[in-house]
Amino acid sequence: MQKPIIRVLLINAHSDQYVDMAKLLDAISVSDYEMTWCADYSHALEAMLAPIHDVILLDYEHAPHICEELLRSASAHGCTTPILCLTATVNPELDRAAIKVGAADYLVKNRLDVDVIERTIRYAIDRKNAETELARLAHYDALTGIPNRLLFNDRLDRALQRADRGDSPFALLYLDLDGFKAVNDAYGHDMGDKLVQGIAERLSQCIRRTDSVARIGGDEFTVLLEKTTSTNDTVTIAQKIIDVITEPFDINGQQMRVGSSIGIAVYPEAGRDATTLIKHADMAMYEAKAMQGSNYRFFTAKMNSEAVDQSRLDLELRAAISNDELALFFQPRVSLRTGKIVGVEALLRWHHPERGILLPGEFIQAAKQLGLLEPIGYWVLNRLCLDIAKMDAMKIPPLRVSLNVAHEQFMAPNFVSTVESILSSMGTNASRFEFELAESAVVANLDDIADDMILLEKQGIRFALDGFGTGYSSLPQLQKLPITTLKLDKSYVQKVTADKDSASIVRAMIYMAHGLELTVVGEGVETEEQKAFLVKNRCDHLQGFFYSEPLSFDDFTRLLNTEGTTARRTYLSVVDK
Repeated sequence: MQKPIIRVLLINAHSDQYVDMAKLLDAISVSDYEMTWCADYSHALEAMLAPIHDVILLDYEHAPHICEELLRSASAHGCTTPILCLTATVNPELDRAAIKVGAADYLVKNRLDVDVIERTIRYAIDRKNAETELARLAHYDALTGIPNRLLFNDRLDRALQRADRGDSPFALLYLDLDGFKAVNDAYGHDMGDKLVQGIAERLSQCIRRTDSVARIGGDEFTVLLEKTTSTNDTVTIAQKIIDVITEPFDINGQQMRVGSSIGIAVYPEAGRDATTLIKHADMAMYEAKAMQGSNYRFFTAKMNSEAVDQSRLDLELRAAISNDELALFFQPRVSLRTGKIVGVEALLRWHHPERGILLPGEFIQAAKQLGLLEPIGYWVLNRLCLDIAKMDAMKIPPLRVSLNVAHEQFMAPNFVSTVESILSSMGTNASRFEFELAESAVVANLDDIADDMILLEKQGIRFALDGFGTGYSSLPQLQKLPITTLKLDKSYVQKVTADKDSASIVRAMIYMAHGLELTVVGEGVETEEQKAFLVKNRCDHLQGFFYSEPLSFDDFTRLLNTEGTTARRTYLSVVDK
């Protein structure tokens, strides 16, 4: 039978003692030992916190003050690995001090033998495992296995501490089941328990990784939503919770259905301490319970109003495509060498029947959460194919049209085949398109998107890296991808004449891009001074209000006819070869 492997971290500055310890561990027959040696105490804490060791041997003899601080820091950072201190002599004072600040036990070096060290390590690991199991029983609900009220309170306190330090706000959801008593009365408590287990499982599956769910009573649960950036984020998750809970449960052949009422308290509007937040979430839950059916309510009237507005926006957005309310506007890309239009970016707008023209920032997040990014993205591609056909019929020399492609759409199943199908059915040449991908999304998913980018590039589609400078791209990463254009983020471009750091960054990015033989576009150019800076530093193209705001299709084609075509033909003959 294979012997268990115990991974040991030795923190000790002397190589001879490392060798002696390795020999001792190697002589133990009941287990195999793998030892990692940390000789530099300045790196010891990092090693102690790494979750890859079963036991830590900390040499206390030569640096007791440093070791004492290491023990305190390891405990403060939640180190779960048992720590054994190594000393030169029996020292009762050290015994008490070391145990007090987090050590599991201590060993006297000159008394070590195979039996002593094996037994001490084994006892320390067994004791730590027992402590961990007791902590689990104390902090997790016995019926459902999810956190209980005690652990929830601890997590809420930690969320408050992070929020007080300036991190993003969070929301507390207080959830009570509707109709649970009727289930218990009709089917008995055993069936009720199974229903609670099913509810807990569904809740755990539908929240994000950064969130946490807890059971704090018989049919009461809490959900802690961290890093919520808008009311819409909270509304989306609350509605999702209601949807999954109200789906029927099949328990022992019986179909059971319950509802849920959710009260929502958002930090800091609904309170700045745990007691106030819990009280206000509970109050909001009772307001939701007074409404017919499963509902959620915010503690503040303002947020309830925002939630109603968001729900209405969701319904309107679903109808926007079929009602032909979406539109494309076109912003020219201009050569800094010739002053002529050499390309164009298509920008999405929503002609809202009541609120007028909405920019993407006002509805794209809602579209993402509703799962509408894909249909909207494919609508844009189809519409551009029609617009390109119109421009060709007007004898306008061909321009490459760029459009933003959301990461969620690019990663969707069959994206490449769907694009190919649309272009084929519309009779549009793929070389007329440039897909703009956000730098942050490209870098975070390099391996996942590279193959699809290469497939589309072979069809003739070009790629631009949008918002360049806001992420952390590197030369090797860029060289792996078929990217031909870098679009400098406007947050840098608009500060080049007033901020030395921004100017230096833009110069460096242009130089780097040209070293890779990439075309550089300065976005958001608004002034003559910004344009002059880009010209001086050999930027290739500009895009922004300095030359033109985004235009409707008719206004854009009139501008093209006014501008003339010689420079555009010259540009295409150069960059397409």
